[in-house]
Amino acid sequence: MRENFKVAVQYNDEIGYVEYEQASKTIKVVFDNAATHQIIESYLAAEHLIRVPGEGLLDFKEVTIRPAESVDNMKTVLTRMWEKTGVHVDWSRPVA
Repeated sequence: MRENFKVAVQYNDEIGYVEYEQASKTIKVVFDNAATHQIIESYLAAEHLIRVPGEGLLDFKEVTIRPAESVDNMKTVLTRMWEKTGVHVDWSRPVA
C-alpha cells in the first residue's frame, strides 16, 4: 500500500495542509479559513499548462498537468502555487 502524500501550506499567519491519497487519486485540503481553502481547492482541481524540463539544460516543453492524476503531477503543480495564489507550500514542515 502506498503512503499518502502530505505537505504543509501557509497563507499569511494561517497554516493548513494538502493531502494526496494515491489509492483513490483524490486531493484533500485542510485549511480553517474558508476563502483560502477555496483558493487552494480550486487551484488543485484545475488543469495547468506548465513548462517542464526536457533533456537539455535549456530544453523545456509545455505539458498539461492534472494534479489528481499522480503524486508527481501534484508535486509539480504545488511548485507553482505560490506564484498563482499567494499560498506558500512549506516542503520542510512536518505534517502529522
